[in-house]
Amino acid sequence: MLPDAGPLERSDGFRTDLAAVAEAMREGRKSNRVDPRVLHEAVHKCAVNARTGRFPPEQLVRALKELVRDVTLNDDTEAYRVLYTDRVIAWAIESYYELSDR
Repeated sequence: MLPDAGPLERSDGFRTDLAAVAEAMREGRKSNRVDPRVLHEAVHKCAVNARTGRFPPEQLVRALKELVRDVTLNDDTEAYRVLYTDRVIAWAIESYYELSDR
């Protein structure tokens, strides 16, 4: 958790959502055969819960970037970090603002 964590990062529900995103990322990185929709759904749920909890999107994005950095910390290359950051943040923004439903 971030040292200057805001109310969102301190929320038990959000921490549970982040744990689900982290687990989906770890599973996806183990094999190319894992369905990416599992990660997408975990990110979607996290973002929707942040929105319904009236937390600012900036806190959501900051927490997800930190999570991706932590999960990919031991990678030999920065490619996974960039790929996952781009993908996760795009999905989070789309879900937070319900852009994929329009």
